[in-house]
Amino acid sequence: MSTDDSTQDDSTLHDSTQDDSTLHDTARYDALPHDAPTPAADATASPPRAGIRVGTVVWGLIVALVGVGVLLVAAGYTIDVQLAAIVLLIAGGLGLILGPLLQGLRRSRTGGP
Repeated sequence: MSTDDSTQDDSTLHDSTQDDSTLHDTARYDALPHDAPTPAADATASPPRAGIRVGTVVWGLIVALVGVGVLLVAAGYTIDVQLAAIVLLIAGGLGLILGPLLQGLRRSRTGGP
């Protein structure tokens, strides 16, 4: 076998006219996690909650009250920031504790889920 034949063999192995799009497509699918949940597994996990979540309401009220405080300061009123933070934390904590308790009591009386 001559050196020209070995060069010929190398050029056929590394043909530049080969389409690389299939290589890129398989690499994209290999990057996906193999243990990703399937839609069927998510559907059997738990039913969606009905109604409004208490935490969402409490945090929404806290953000709204902070916004009102900013507007009052911009209007020229003076606010004791430390006292306001203490009051907001106490009110938010009570809301996060009492809200689900009251919701549970109401559900147990009505027999709802």
